[in-house]
Amino acid sequence: MDKLSEEPIEVRQTPAGNSGALQKRLTAIQNLSVGQIFAIATAGHVLLWTLLPTLLLKNASVDIVEALAWGHEWQMGYEKDPPLWPWITEAITAWSGKSLWTCYLAAQLCVATVFLASWQLGRRITSQREALVGALLLEGIYYFNFPTPEFNDIVLQMPFAAMFGWLLHRALVDNRLVDWCLSGLLAGLGLGARYSMGAYIAPMAIFVLLHPLGRRRLAQPGPWLLFLVAFLVFLPHMHWIHQSDFISISYVGRRAPAIGASTDYGVQLLSFIGAQFAAFIPMLALAVMLWRWRSTEPREPSDLRKFDQAYVATLAWGPLAFSMVLSVVTHRSPRVMWAAPLMCFMGLFVATTIRPVLTRRRLLTFGRAWLVVLLIPATLFALAQLLRPLIGNEGRTHFPGQQLASEMTGRWSAQTGKPLRYVIGDTWHAGNMAFYSAHRPSALFAHAGYRGNPWVTPEKLKASGAVLVWDAREQGAGIPAGLAAQFPQAVVQSKIFLHQNLSVYEMGVAFILPKQTR
Repeated sequence: MDKLSEEPIEVRQTPAGNSGALQKRLTAIQNLSVGQIFAIATAGHVLLWTLLPTLLLKNASVDIVEALAWGHEWQMGYEKDPPLWPWITEAITAWSGKSLWTCYLAAQLCVATVFLASWQLGRRITSQREALVGALLLEGIYYFNFPTPEFNDIVLQMPFAAMFGWLLHRALVDNRLVDWCLSGLLAGLGLGARYSMGAYIAPMAIFVLLHPLGRRRLAQPGPWLLFLVAFLVFLPHMHWIHQSDFISISYVGRRAPAIGASTDYGVQLLSFIGAQFAAFIPMLALAVMLWRWRSTEPREPSDLRKFDQAYVATLAWGPLAFSMVLSVVTHRSPRVMWAAPLMCFMGLFVATTIRPVLTRRRLLTFGRAWLVVLLIPATLFALAQLLRPLIGNEGRTHFPGQQLASEMTGRWSAQTGKPLRYVIGDTWHAGNMAFYSAHRPSALFAHAGYRGNPWVTPEKLKASGAVLVWDAREQGAGIPAGLAAQFPQAVVQSKIFLHQNLSVYEMGVAFILPKQTR
């Protein structure tokens, strides 16, 4: 076991008053193995970022609301996404009795899995201490902390991409069929979480084709077994894509439309690159610290070491480079958050490139800096959630979704005497109704119509009726034109006023009465 006490400490003069406390800290740390430090740090991240949203967020976020509305229908695909994220969100929320802490925990377990995969790959290719630092450096990337309480397809792709990167290295080097199969399974499941898993698969496929070791493996069954397993796992969703007339693929195109003017495209692309640099700033600060301790000893790498260096560089930069090339070729600017699941091995790349000499004292200093990087985003997150309601500027996670659902469901039951089966509106308001209502109705998101909500049909609405809901403050008390055109049989009801902290929400309501009561 790699104990910190196994490496000598740099001897320096310290003031007498400080030497005792420092020695105690060093003694406590030297009794921990590197693996134990990794486990403690990862558990601390998971605990902190699970507790914060559980205690501070009062309502489901828009992504979670959307996933719950979709997942409740158990389709093989949805208008924007493959099925794995909605399925998991629905399953864990139903298991917890509609409590959202399971979503927050699931998000952090996804992040912890990224840390674990980076740590495990690092242990294969470098020292345990460099592997530890490579994993902990990920805490300094914005995408792995502040936005993660929003459990969505981006967060869910992360563990599949990270585990794929680790196990593919095992498959290429050790050439065991079980690793090839597992890599294929992770590739297929990653695509089932989010299509951008392809940004990992494509660069690694190119790497296998270009590297001599990878090309030798192509003459053996392993890579083809990977492809077969991934294909079979993803095949049901591919069939759904064809049956749905490529609705989810079309959505991706709409989210990143082609930009005609080269100047406009260039500005947006530079903005994307600048945002990624900003997301790295805390990690870069930690990297500067490591750079001060870099090894100056010349070292001629072995062939396997050269392979490992090329592999990690491809894992770290390949997905981002592939996305940038795809953007340039299609003249479509990528959205900033789309880069979030592409950063899983940046920390390991930095650590293995710098090759810092890590004594116990330096690890203690690095640990202090890492703790600051962990706590600053958490503190900012907590302050934002606590202070915004006090100035009447609640985010969506302070929206009174339960109050809306209770009031609306009560009105429906009183007027019809029947359970509420369907709710219609925009993603936010209809999604809140669909999740928080005691009747757990199916949602029809109006922007997608029946094509994007195939679990609802005109015949079902005619038989069971539905509630229409919209923001009356923005769209007026009358049924908005788009809804009125789609559902001319809807009857306007009196508005609902919701009070939350300093804010007042005005909700427009209309009923499509069930056939039996008309």
